[in-house]
Amino acid sequence: MVFNSIFYKRFFIAVIALVLVVWVFYYVKEVRSVNYTPTAYEKELISYFKEIALQSEYDDNPERTIKWGRPMILFVFKEQEFRPQMSAIKKTVDEINQLATDGFKIMLTDNLSNSNSVLYLCDKEKIAEIDEHFYEMLTKGIDYDISGLAYSEFVMETHVIDKALIFVNPEDAIDVQESTILEEITQSLGLAFDSKTYPNSIFYKDKNKLEVRIKEYSELDRDIVRLLYHPKMKAGLDSIELEKVIKKILMSEKD
Repeated sequence: MVFNSIFYKRFFIAVIALVLVVWVFYYVKEVRSVNYTPTAYEKELISYFKEIALQSEYDDNPERTIKWGRPMILFVFKEQEFRPQMSAIKKTVDEINQLATDGFKIMLTDNLSNSNSVLYLCDKEKIAEIDEHFYEMLTKGIDYDISGLAYSEFVMETHVIDKALIFVNPEDAIDVQESTILEEITQSLGLAFDSKTYPNSIFYKDKNKLEVRIKEYSELDRDIVRLLYHPKMKAGLDSIELEKVIKKILMSEKD
């Protein structure tokens, strides 16, 4: 009995010591990441990422990161061929797929039943016949023509997107449509906020008012998409957790 008692005490102490070692290891990693000092550009990036990813134009804003956890299968609903528009859609899809490194990708499909996302390139009245709820989103309280809109549905418990609906107004000038396609597909990724911070950003709020046509990502835009779909970035992170993860990513890229 005495032998067993000593054995169990030693075993218990060994377990505690092991737990402490593991805890210290992870604590050191956390402290190292928190103590990382971002460059001036990286500080801008972190601040802008929070603004775009943690805010939303909609009432169901969780103030946490939301992102796709599986491929986005995109069906384009259109009543004409729309070659320039389809070219802009494919270009946007290709660039996003190159920026994402966590397994996410967008795939275009010709089969609506196989899709989990729809881009409506048609008159709003046509949408009313297909998706009354989305039509209401496009028209309720809006008494003016809009160039586009993106809405992503996500599971509240996980903050993982499982469906996206996008509208692009085909009656706009083609350069407006190309800018709208880039913006709305990007916002359907979980980047739902429009900002007045950077006029060269695809997320710039006053593009149409100032007749700004943005058809390419800025450096900040690219980095925001890249960071959201980085393997270390998870859905459901709040502002503090998000900043910690971004610093870890930035630090790892310099190692």
